[in-house]
Amino acid sequence: MAFINLIQSLVKRGLGDFLVLHTTKNHVLLGNFAYEKGNFVIKDQDLISGMDPEQFRPCYENGFLGCIYDSKDSEWDSLSFNGLEECKLPVDLGATRGNMLRLATNKHGDRLCDFIGSAYRGFQLMLDHNFLPVVLLKHDKTRTGESGLVVSDLRMVPMEISVISRLNDVVRKSVERKLSYSVADLQMDPEKFKDLFGDYVPENEGKA
Repeated sequence: MAFINLIQSLVKRGLGDFLVLHTTKNHVLLGNFAYEKGNFVIKDQDLISGMDPEQFRPCYENGFLGCIYDSKDSEWDSLSFNGLEECKLPVDLGATRGNMLRLATNKHGDRLCDFIGSAYRGFQLMLDHNFLPVVLLKHDKTRTGESGLVVSDLRMVPMEISVISRLNDVVRKSVERKLSYSVADLQMDPEKFKDLFGDYVPENEGKA
């Protein structure tokens, strides 16, 4: 019941914007969460039809990128994402893959391995460094104790380039559609803000 409650809370906060992967012994579902007839369901988008569920094992074993969760005290109005160093997933960041995660940074100085921020911004960072993020129905906790779901890399799965390209477009469009930055989200200091936008703000604005 606790896991179902977690799913419901994440869906209400925007989990439906992200692709979710779920595998069974004989079937693979890849799509978005939706609410139908009183139940939450994964609306499969027929993006990977005909693939063997066993092919997706790497996503559940060593493709972890972090955790998506609902932070009650965040400055951003969306779900949050934490990189691997800020989660409790048992992974070895000393391996080659760990080095790739540490090298993945954006123009704001965020590093993927220890990222804490908006899920949309986190997914954008992953996409920009050739990771293909997908949410798994696998529970994890952040280092500060918040419950969420594991985010993994679909590029760990052996797929045709055309399929990867199509999946990448789907994920990127869903992220870019919602992605927006505020001064608070960028963590821009007042002097930097003044340098960039000072010419557009009247000197007497805000004065009594």
